[in-house]
Amino acid sequence: MTPESILVRHVRRSDRRAIGEFLSGVPEAGASEASDTFLGKTFKNYVIAERGREILGACRMIPAAGRCAAVLAPRLLLGDEHLAARLIRAAAALAHTRDGARLIQVLTDPAGGGGSLESALKQAGFERLAVLAYLRRDVRPADGATPLPSDIEWANYGFLRHRLFAETISRTYEGSLDCPGLAGLRTMDETLATHKRTGVFSPRWWHEAMREERPVGVVLLNHLKGRGEIAYLGVVPEARGRGIGRALVERAIQDAAETGLPLVGLTVDTSNAPAVRLYAAAGFREIRRRLAWFIPKEGLAALFE
Repeated sequence: MTPESILVRHVRRSDRRAIGEFLSGVPEAGASEASDTFLGKTFKNYVIAERGREILGACRMIPAAGRCAAVLAPRLLLGDEHLAARLIRAAAALAHTRDGARLIQVLTDPAGGGGSLESALKQAGFERLAVLAYLRRDVRPADGATPLPSDIEWANYGFLRHRLFAETISRTYEGSLDCPGLAGLRTMDETLATHKRTGVFSPRWWHEAMREERPVGVVLLNHLKGRGEIAYLGVVPEARGRGIGRALVERAIQDAAETGLPLVGLTVDTSNAPAVRLYAAAGFREIRRRLAWFIPKEGLAALFE
């Protein structure tokens, strides 16, 4: 089987029976019904590899707000990393050209030790971004009464403060150790749009910390699957090392307690040692890790080739 004999393309409506059978293994008698349901939800976000009329592989991308997209590991009849790379690249190109995605990610198991998927990702133009640790902390009713620093004033997010939040978050990126490879990929408005779509957004859970009438940091808490999720936390460069980060964490935990949420979660780049220490001191524990891959800014144009 030569690469030239295999076509990688976007799915068409006429593929619905074949792709339904390939992905779900539904017997012939039930394939039409299953694939019709599938067509209405995610069908358009697939690319497939075919030889003649036979589907050999499929790969799905998931578009998201803020010009983001995730690409899932391809499903193949046979282990072929070169074909896997072609499918991954085609799915990324679909996300970029059709939906305008600029942050295109793949998450893998960091304990996998490389292998064919890692090789396929590199062939497709992806690079390692970070090892991400997913953290959780129990929330107790007493956390709602935790005293916050008296010299910090808090401002909630709102339409009139959108620019203030955007500018402050932009400043927190300066010298950040948290996924620095993402710098410049998207606008701040696009980044905020992504944060708003992480679970359920409420402006009363998004806080700007002010000290002496100057912004020093932000914390964005959302409601996600029955818990609070810190979508973003950052401190401006000149305020780092002065207890602002801890105050921001305590603010988020207090909001979760007052809302009655039993847990608070977040994700952190494991190479960001100060943040890892901050969250450990605040009582967070690690539950799993993922290795994040992305296409750097200079690699996006190559998807058109």
